[in-house]
Amino acid sequence: MNSNLEAKKEKVIDLINNLEDDNFALLLLIHISRYQNLFLHTEPDWENSPTNWLTKNRRLQDESIGVLSFIILYSLTNAHVNAELFPEYRKQIKAMHLEDFLDNNYFTGPFNKFIEKKISLKVLEAFFAIPRENIRRYINSLIKAGFVKKDKKYGYLVNMEAYVQYIFTDSLSKIMKSLMRTFDDILLNLEQKYQCKLNIKPISLINLKKVKPEIWNRIRLPMYLFWVRVLTLEGNDPTLSPNDRVVLSASIYFRKNTGILNYNNISELYENDYLLPTNISSISEASKMPRETVRRCSNKLIKSGHLEKRGRQLFRINYANKDGEIATFIKNKAVTTRDMMNFYFSIYDDLAKS
Repeated sequence: MNSNLEAKKEKVIDLINNLEDDNFALLLLIHISRYQNLFLHTEPDWENSPTNWLTKNRRLQDESIGVLSFIILYSLTNAHVNAELFPEYRKQIKAMHLEDFLDNNYFTGPFNKFIEKKISLKVLEAFFAIPRENIRRYINSLIKAGFVKKDKKYGYLVNMEAYVQYIFTDSLSKIMKSLMRTFDDILLNLEQKYQCKLNIKPISLINLKKVKPEIWNRIRLPMYLFWVRVLTLEGNDPTLSPNDRVVLSASIYFRKNTGILNYNNISELYENDYLLPTNISSISEASKMPRETVRRCSNKLIKSGHLEKRGRQLFRINYANKDGEIATFIKNKAVTTRDMMNFYFSIYDDLAKS
């Protein structure tokens, strides 16, 4: 990242850290509202996938893709330091700059702790706090799909032959567009709040069709780390399942995306038509989840105080309370902010170079 962009990133981090906690929570709401989009894969990818991993369910289970993403980053970071691992892919591996995932310059991750370690079901169970039988089921499906293989030394490794084909061009393009809009919205809200110009070219203006394969390989990495951290961040309410979090994300429907920081809480956003209530059918359509699954999750979330039902309409409540699902993020605002901006700016930097 060049010094000019680095300076702008630091400026954005300072502006966010100077927000009051209530404003900071509303800024996170912009990011959380598009969480639902980050696990979807589209029809062209069903047909073009080199394995039978993708199905027409449209959505990969968060836990499954989290485990897969861990194995991918574990495999690549080990290959980064050991030239004997995947020797025929040295050029691609070197171009990924995996040192960022080992020295924590940009991304706070665990992978430096797993160099030369053998990954077993027991290790994955402990890391993700997911029952071993669930882990076993995910691993078996990944092996059956030809995307993960078992290795005597390393335990579980990505199948690099499948990996280099598994670019998800259409799906990844849509995921990146969602991230671009989120990043642009965050910057616009900060500029309005502080009456300043950050002079950062809107990332949404970048033509993704012109992005080279080596850049796609690079920008996939932060996404894999994101999918890993979704399951391990302390800020997540442990009572919420992956499906619950998707429903909560899809329940946030912004009518207006800017001017959000003029308000102090989610109730004020509803009262001023920045947020619109939604319903089970709309959440099902937006999340690509079965209606009955959405109904079950919604009933649970109503009982636990995350959603409120008024007639057929659902409202997001209990957001940013001291015991809410983002309480730890607010408590550790400086760390949360730096991680989030390193995530967005690293993707921005790679795409801007394409």
